[in-house]
Amino acid sequence: MGKASREIPSGGSFFRKRFGECRAIWLLSAVLALLCTLITYPGIFYSDSYVRVTTGGAVLNSVIKTLQGRPFTLETHNAFTVIPSFFMAFSLGLTGHVALYTFLQAFSLFAAVLLLIREIDPPWRRGMGALFALSPMIYGASVYYEANVGSFAGIAALILLLRGLPEEKTRGDRILEFALIAFASFVTFGYRTNALTILPVLLIWLWRTQRTWLRRLMPVLALVCGLILVRLVPAAFGVRSESNASTGFIWEMATMIQRMPEEDRTEYRDYLDDLCGEGATRGVLAESDETSANSFMWGSSVNTGKLSEPGATGRVIGKYLRLLTERPGEWFSVKKDFVLRAMGFGEALDDSEYDYDRWDSMKEYGFNDSPQRRAFHRSYLKFNEIFGFYTRRPWLPFLISLGMLIAEYLRKSRNRGLHALLFWTAVFYYGAYLAVIVSFELRFFYPALVLLAILDCAVCLEWIRDGIRLLRRDPAAVAERREMGYHKDRRMRGGRNR
Repeated sequence: MGKASREIPSGGSFFRKRFGECRAIWLLSAVLALLCTLITYPGIFYSDSYVRVTTGGAVLNSVIKTLQGRPFTLETHNAFTVIPSFFMAFSLGLTGHVALYTFLQAFSLFAAVLLLIREIDPPWRRGMGALFALSPMIYGASVYYEANVGSFAGIAALILLLRGLPEEKTRGDRILEFALIAFASFVTFGYRTNALTILPVLLIWLWRTQRTWLRRLMPVLALVCGLILVRLVPAAFGVRSESNASTGFIWEMATMIQRMPEEDRTEYRDYLDDLCGEGATRGVLAESDETSANSFMWGSSVNTGKLSEPGATGRVIGKYLRLLTERPGEWFSVKKDFVLRAMGFGEALDDSEYDYDRWDSMKEYGFNDSPQRRAFHRSYLKFNEIFGFYTRRPWLPFLISLGMLIAEYLRKSRNRGLHALLFWTAVFYYGAYLAVIVSFELRFFYPALVLLAILDCAVCLEWIRDGIRLLRRDPAAVAERREMGYHKDRRMRGGRNR
């Protein structure tokens, strides 16, 4: 969907034509997704995955009871976003297994990456698409039961849909456009709470690219509709879960208390009790370490039911702000160390949660324990071991992308607007995570990583192409350079004359 994609085909549907143009991508994505699903059947699970799948079964039961007219309230008692479990419930309800979910997630990831590359349209586009599709960074994550994978697919869909809005639409196009944007919004913000912070980037893009208020209004309403559905769908079926933001705030507060001098620490010995249950503060301080919030959330100290009560998130934030004002020194020390660690300074991000058979429980799902699955699993870990200097240290891809974006604007690249959209989406997405950190793991950086990797690779290919043209003395490139030099020289001479 390049520039021409915003022109409606005469006498036909815009979306029908674009979907037809991308049929090779749909087919390739389906084949790769099916292959990855069969090799890793039913997918790659880690500790949280088991909880999400179990929650998916409970959600299915809640949906069935609600549809039968028997109101039912489901307390998930965990800090995970619940929307992924609704899609798992759909897979369980339709096939009795979660393998369908694996296939759909894998298909969405492959299609999102290939469509983004097609939209950017770098030199040797097909080669770049093959490079990414066959990279363990993509195929390894495609079957990984992790919410950030689905969130990236939603983000990519929003970028593609908002980038490719046509000037004129048929009535069917308008309805389909609204529905697709609303669904992509539902997935993006339902899978990861911190994705909410990309909204300003998308709204600024709409403001700059759509000429009238009406053309801006409909996509915005679709985005808002998706956000409303994130809250409305679980509530409609009686599903309640705690905010995953609460976990990060509690972890920071526990670490702040741990770093206080012994004589000051006694003042806060029950500071978290009203949030997590009686005696929770003492247990959290004993169990918590500075590697992950899971160090205490998987323990017995925290009453997770209290964190899913109405208004619990507000109470947690209130206690956090109070501790921040009372102990600013400890807050700054903890926040600084957490942010630097999450950016990959000192230690690289951890990827040990990419498990082969966590807790020896995959046999319950009939997993494909085969040499192919072991090789598949090993290739992902080996890739991040070799290229960990880039994939597991976020500061480096951010720095490289920033440098490339500045260079693109200086050379007035035709794609600099889309490059900027990818970059700032990645910045705002991961920036929100840095505000409420729950662990120092690669999976939380993944959506931003893929956006930055696509940007970096596309710009590098453009530079290589331009360099080859100049080396070959391509007449078009030489003329363009001469024209740029002529105008620059003319401006300089004009300035001296004045």
